[in-house]
Amino acid sequence: MKKLFLPSIVVIFLVNIAPTVLYPMMTKSQTDCKATSKKFQYNCIVLFLQKKEPMSGYSGFVGAKMPSMVMAHNVKPVKFSEKEDMVGLYDFTIQLEMLGEWMFQYDISIPTRERVMEKLIFDKTKSTASDKKHNHSDHKHSGHDH
Repeated sequence: MKKLFLPSIVVIFLVNIAPTVLYPMMTKSQTDCKATSKKFQYNCIVLFLQKKEPMSGYSGFVGAKMPSMVMAHNVKPVKFSEKEDMVGLYDFTIQLEMLGEWMFQYDISIPTRERVMEKLIFDKTKSTASDKKHNHSDHKHSGHDH
């Protein structure tokens, strides 16, 4: 009986460990894109962070898919490269197919293999993080509720 009890406790313990404990070095991205003169083309800068610290030495590709129409709209991945003398900042140019919400997928191959996802909303001039909160003080209300 004791032989079965100890392995059961170990399994239960491992299952209940929080993902942040198992993956303490998860990379996050913060992307900012500006439109070029070409329709739906954007120059982008991404900051890769681990524990809020900029990460240097990354290499890989970024692709984009439209979450609302994944099968219809996805973009060929492009290489991102680190900007000289700017630790943790990487740039790339990407050609989208239309305006709207896009999911960027960063496939990092160096120093380790990792995938980082980030949703962005694109308009004619720039991108905005998809998770930005709606700020009620930025506009006048017309008597309707949100």
